[in-house]
Amino acid sequence: MQLAREKAAELIRRRIAALPADVPLFLVGDFNAVATANRAYDILAKESGLTDTWFTARERRNEHVNSFTGFGPLRHEGQRIDWILARGAMEVRATEAVTFRPGDQWPSDHLPIVAWVRLSP
Repeated sequence: MQLAREKAAELIRRRIAALPADVPLFLVGDFNAVATANRAYDILAKESGLTDTWFTARERRNEHVNSFTGFGPLRHEGQRIDWILARGAMEVRATEAVTFRPGDQWPSDHLPIVAWVRLSP
């Protein structure tokens, strides 16, 4: 599985490289790889010219919860396998791992990760 993640990251990196460099870009998803602790993350967040909005945000909300819940209780290890990566001139005001549980049930086995972003002219 790890090899597939790395190959997919390489493919995405090549596709991004083919796009005009001055076009803002967002790459979002469930990557099933812990941010900062996986080669696939390094390929996308370090080698492709993208930055992780989680780290560029002025404010991070619920930064210590894991983004994967598996429908179980929240774990507080700060492991995000869901990312919002970006390229271009922008201000990231905040990011959040959303922990809303309507009716005390998770709507998904992953927490939504959101970012409040303002693109620069």
